[in-house]
Parts: sequence; C-alpha cells; structure tokens
Amino acid sequence: MELYLGTWQISPSDGFWTDQNRGESEKTVSFAIKNGISGYDCAQSYGHGQAEQTLGKILRRHPEASFKVDTKIMPTAKDPEELAVQSARRLGHAIDCLYLHWPRTGFDNRGFLERMATLKDRGLVRKVGVCNLPLKDLEAFVSDGLVMDRVQRPYSLLWPAGFDQELEFCRSHGIEMAVYSPTGMGLLSGRYRGPEDLNDARKDLFCFDPICRSQYLDLLELVSSLARSKGVSNTKVALSWAKLKKPDIVLIGARSTTQLQENLSADVRFTETEVRDLDLAARRLSDKADGICTNIFSYNW
Repeated sequence: MELYLGTWQISPSDGFWTDQNRGESEKTVSFAIKNGISGYDCAQSYGHGQAEQTLGKILRRHPEASFKVDTKIMPTAKDPEELAVQSARRLGHAIDCLYLHWPRTGFDNRGFLERMATLKDRGLVRKVGVCNLPLKDLEAFVSDGLVMDRVQRPYSLLWPAGFDQELEFCRSHGIEMAVYSPTGMGLLSGRYRGPEDLNDARKDLFCFDPICRSQYLDLLELVSSLARSKGVSNTKVALSWAKLKKPDIVLIGARSTTQLQENLSADVRFTETEVRDLDLAARRLSDKADGICTNIFSYNW
C-alpha cells in the first residue's frame, strides 16, 4: 500500500476549500517531498488547472527525484491526447496514471476510455484509470473487454458504501484500487458537527441531512472516544481504519504541513472489537444515506 498526496485542496474547486492559502499549499507539497512522498494525485478540474500548475511548480524544484504523478480529465468532446498534453505541460512531468474523472450520464464514457487507452499504447501515459464509476458500470466495461489499470473511489468511515464489493472485483480482475478522502474530507476530525461549522461546499454533504444527522453524530462520538482512549487525534483513528483493507493507494489530503505530518504518522492499532464497532457505526450511517443518495457528494447517479 502506497500513500499519495492528493491535491484537491490545493486550489478552490466547485465551492470546496474556498479559503485555502496558495502559499501554504506550496509548503505542504514541499513538506511531502521532503518526507518521502513520491506519489501525487491531481486533476484538471482542481482550480481549473491551478492545482496542476502549483504542483508542477514545486516538483520542478526537485529534478533529481523520481515521482509518480497522476491526473484526471473530464469527459468532453476534446481528444484525450490534447487534454493529457495540456496537463503534462502544466505539471512539467510525465503522467503516470491518467484517469477519467467523472463519468457522465448520456456520454460515451467507454469510447472516451478507449481513446485514453491509446495514449498508453503509444507511451504517452503509463496507466489508464477511472474515478467515481458505479460498480455496475465497471463490471459492464470489463465484461465488454475494456482494459483499465486502476479504479479510484472515495472510502472512509463516512462513506464505506460498496467498497468491499468493488475491492473484491478489482482484485479478481487485476485492477489497482486507489481511495480518496479517507478522513471524510476532514469531517471525521470531529470539528464539524453541523453545516454551520463549515464555510464551503462541505456544508451540503449528505451527513448533515436530517435523515443521517443522528448516525453521523454517533459515528463522530465513537471515533472521538477511541481517539481519547488511545491518546491520538480523530483524524489518526479515521485514517488508520481506512488503511486496514490495504487498497493499493491511499490518497491523503492536507491543507497545511501540520495536517500532513499528522496524516503521515497515522498508525493506530485496533482490537477486533474496536474494528467491529467502527464498521457497524459506519454501516449505520451508510444505510441511512442509501435512502437519499448513491454518492458521497449527496446526489444519485
């Protein structure tokens, strides 16, 4: 299992991380490099290219280092090669894995992925993957002969929905699994008990819906109780739990060097009972969420 630095929070995107300081972001990427993180995950949509530019700016300062740099492109009428070249130019680095970021309803996602695969065949990218794809669509694509190297999806105590089935499918078909937001976009830190505690788009997430609120607060209380008993932070409990199933890659986000240092040192040991209790609390929240959305961002496919 590898830890990559996710860079969603580097630049404001779609109402998320609206108060992020760019200078702090640059320090955080530099800190990651100095502390041995060699994998970085980005996307064209993060700040409309700003995250790629910021990440590339810091990576260029270390020409002697070897990095694995992934990025994502949205489904569009543009040719994937044009988009990949644009990203590589911003990053100043070859793309290791190129992802289709968000499959689009009514769009030929399979055809787009097939065109992306030609970039791998020609050596322009090393791997091709897809993010946020429902399992039924993944199964259909693979059944039809589409070859993909990696799947990326959210996974945390806040959103474990469908993970076990998807991980099993990926392992049985030789597909790597990468997971993002293992601390629930920071909500599992315990600092955000209600939407009034947030000043960005996270305030609209499903867990604050009246249907889910009670189970969300119960989950936070359990995480807080375990954190107190072990003398660690809520974040370390949440991240350590997300690492238990050992996906191939865990993307850790951080908005400051302090947050990143905390994430890098997350190695909490749990008893079987503690894991069972965390699993149960997460499942109760997931079951409630199933009644209102099929995606962590509070919408239905």
